[in-house]
Amino acid sequence: MKYKNTKTGAIIETSTEVSGENWEPFDDEESEEKKTPAKKQKANKAEGDSKDDAQEGTE
Repeated sequence: MKYKNTKTGAIIETSTEVSGENWEPFDDEESEEKKTPAKKQKANKAEGDSKDDAQEGTE
């Protein structure tokens, strides 16, 4: 199970239970939100201002 320290933001994975006032169970779904592009990046892609080499020359 993963735990996140609410004070430092550190994330640990352990097979034992963690206790303490700054530790809470951590759900991987929260980290998926952080992997999505920022709003600015999404806006740039919508305007065609992406610097993604994989799409270069496909227009």
